[in-house]
Amino acid sequence: MLDWLLKRKLSPMAEALETEYPLVAAGQGGILSGTHVASHLGWRPIEALAVGDLALTFDHGMQPIVELHRETLLLRPGLPDPLRCPVYIPQDALNNRTALWVMPDQGVLIESDIADVEMGDPFVAVPACALEGYRGIARAEPETKLDIVVPRFAQDEVIYLEAGMLGLSVTPRDILAFDTTAEKELYPILDPQVARELVIDMITEETAWASSLPMGPGGHGAAEYAVMI
Repeated sequence: MLDWLLKRKLSPMAEALETEYPLVAAGQGGILSGTHVASHLGWRPIEALAVGDLALTFDHGMQPIVELHRETLLLRPGLPDPLRCPVYIPQDALNNRTALWVMPDQGVLIESDIADVEMGDPFVAVPACALEGYRGIARAEPETKLDIVVPRFAQDEVIYLEAGMLGLSVTPRDILAFDTTAEKELYPILDPQVARELVIDMITEETAWASSLPMGPGGHGAAEYAVMI
């Protein structure tokens, strides 16, 4: 762990990858309409699902949706609201077959060897905003109107978005209620700053790995050559 922390602090990428937007914690989140979710009806646009429909979860198979929260946001022209500015995830960045948008506080489950070493679990949930700069993920304003859907289940679940991306659905909890039978969080949800540090580690690792590959034809690096062909 100390080795990676040192590499991050000494890497010029750590400063270069600082985001201009404030980070937000993973919360209610939100998935923009048009995003396909794996369900008992096949891949369905999230806005076409209804309470009672079954969604395929990462841990518990098909689970019924118990609530669907819908919201329409009208973004103001000019500088976008950093708390409402959605996150653009390019195709294949997180095993998603098409590009998609999620809200900055949407929890995303990622798998990382670094997380396994540093935190004892290869799977961790991070707010989508912490992924900025990783494999082309960025914050941007796609349009002036956003239709957002938040599915909820009887417990925390991770659902499949656009073939392979894993989105976290957190069941609201009453922080004033003392319930010893309540289940703990399905996966660790990282603090925004800790999540950002992990993502910078992941970017540094992938960049170091790509630069160590042998050169391809014409003097191009192997990673660059793979993109060219």
